[in-house]
Amino acid sequence: MASSAGHPGPVSPGTYWKRRVFVLVGLLAIVTLIVYACGPSSSEEEPTGASAPADPSASPDSEDPTSVPPSASPSPSPSASPEPGESGEAGSGGGEGGSGGDGGKDEGEKGGKDSGSSSEEFPAPKKASDACRPSDVVLTLESDRSDYAWDGEPELEISAVNLGEQTCTVDLGPGTVELLIKSGDDRVYSTADCAEAEDAEKVELERGVPGRTTVEWDRTRSWKDCRESNQEAKRPGTYVAQLKGDYASGSKKEQAVFRLN
Repeated sequence: MASSAGHPGPVSPGTYWKRRVFVLVGLLAIVTLIVYACGPSSSEEEPTGASAPADPSASPDSEDPTSVPPSASPSPSPSASPEPGESGEAGSGGGEGGSGGDGGKDEGEKGGKDSGSSSEEFPAPKKASDACRPSDVVLTLESDRSDYAWDGEPELEISAVNLGEQTCTVDLGPGTVELLIKSGDDRVYSTADCAEAEDAEKVELERGVPGRTTVEWDRTRSWKDCRESNQEAKRPGTYVAQLKGDYASGSKKEQAVFRLN
């Protein structure tokens, strides 16, 4: 039976369905491989759970200049905003602060004026009748003797020398240059006690030429309240006469020491 040997016989139903299943499985495997190959790789997929660690060098500002960090609030918090009444107080406080600054400025200007008051009070003389500046005048005090008898009356000479370039006038009267005599701590006599305006003694000083005036002390005590006193300083001892006032510098040349017997 040659015909049965050359051609295969009919396939059984079981074998037929097995072949169908194998074909379907193969097709599914091919489709799966195609889908897997065309889909994104695991390295390119972003995790859907926890967010990836942020790049330290990247900041919100670098990505978007107009972005605002979450911690920075673009508007003031409700607790920091002042109440309507408080805003007025804050404004008044600022005004007080401003006035305080002006007050400090005024005090500074006042202090500057006070510090220069001496120079303003004694400006540089422009003519001979102008008052000499204290810094240009040197005073000297001398007594005619260093030792006086029981009835001797000291004569004390005050001299003034102008060191400035301009001729000026100095008042050597008791209202400007005070002659004070003390015995230890005892204030005995002062030409300034009860001094009056007519007691002024103005002397015109040229540069380097001394001007002089003499005070004669009758050895009586004087008082600031102008009380009359005939009490004489007859007590023996050492007395110190010294000059006081704007033109006096307190130097030893402005003192004279003498003794009463």
